[in-house]
Amino acid sequence: MEQFRVWVAEDSYADYDEERRIVEGAGGKLSFAKCRSEQDIVEQCRGANAILLRQTPAGEQVFKNLSGLKVLSRYGAGCDNVDIPAATRYGVVVTAVPDYCIGEVADHTIALLFSLIRSIPLRDRLVRSGSWDLGTDCPAYRTKRKNFGLVGYGKTARETRKRLSGFPFQFFACDPYVNKEIFRSEDIIPLDFKKLAIICDYISIHLPLNEQTRHLFCLSTFKMMKKTALLVNTSRGAIVDNRALYTALKEGYIGGAALDVLETEPFDMKSPLKEIDSVILTDHAAWYSEESRHELQRRTAAEAVSVLSGDLPANPVNPEVLSQRIIAMREKMPGKREEEILLKLSN
Repeated sequence: MEQFRVWVAEDSYADYDEERRIVEGAGGKLSFAKCRSEQDIVEQCRGANAILLRQTPAGEQVFKNLSGLKVLSRYGAGCDNVDIPAATRYGVVVTAVPDYCIGEVADHTIALLFSLIRSIPLRDRLVRSGSWDLGTDCPAYRTKRKNFGLVGYGKTARETRKRLSGFPFQFFACDPYVNKEIFRSEDIIPLDFKKLAIICDYISIHLPLNEQTRHLFCLSTFKMMKKTALLVNTSRGAIVDNRALYTALKEGYIGGAALDVLETEPFDMKSPLKEIDSVILTDHAAWYSEESRHELQRRTAAEAVSVLSGDLPANPVNPEVLSQRIIAMREKMPGKREEEILLKLSN
């Protein structure tokens, strides 16, 4: 007899060997759905004790109607598509995997940056079309003494800075939550956002999406930037106002942009950004390597099984739900194990 049931909301990876090994090894049953909406989750994932979720939105209707749901474990670092307050109200633990692809995103950021600096994609297209003329349509500039700005200085930004340490950049960062001693120890000059936008030649975004960061890069920001400035976004699409970016590139307010994330995904083929040669677009691929995919699938499943087994997940997004459950458990079954879990939560 199965102990619990885990649904994969979107059957979209090449295989699910990691999930099957972990779930079935713990005595559970792994099932697969093809969800694209909240209603799909409600209809297709009936009886779920856990849901493993990628991009489908999960809000009030999901948590209200799936009464047996104990944990929603997200494939990814963030939870933009999950209504965390609603999950908390219904006592559902939400987990994520915030650090599975730090190196991959740093590598992708740098690959996009230097593809912009050297106009690699455009040169490739020109050569393939029969052109072999350096001309001035693909300007390139030395990297020496260029100002590189990191907007947000979390783990991925730090790894990007580390990988770029051999290049002749002056590094700047904007992050009010980072101690200035850290900046000093890593040879970075802290600036506020406006100053960073004004003086940096290259800017890389490493921020979560929230009301403060949505459309942070808007037309007024682009007008402050250098006309040769290059922008890289491997973070969240809506941090950059894509319409404003089109205008900025069309009018020459900035020199170019590389986007791995967009406001609308998949890419809208009617988007005018498609017409701009100074834009590089990739398909939300910065996270990906074969190794990171396997790690993501393994850890996502393991988080769900941890919660269903009564253990503490490594990365709870709403730990207050766990606190409430553990306190209730202690009242019914006082013992050393529950006290240890409470101690971990308090730390």
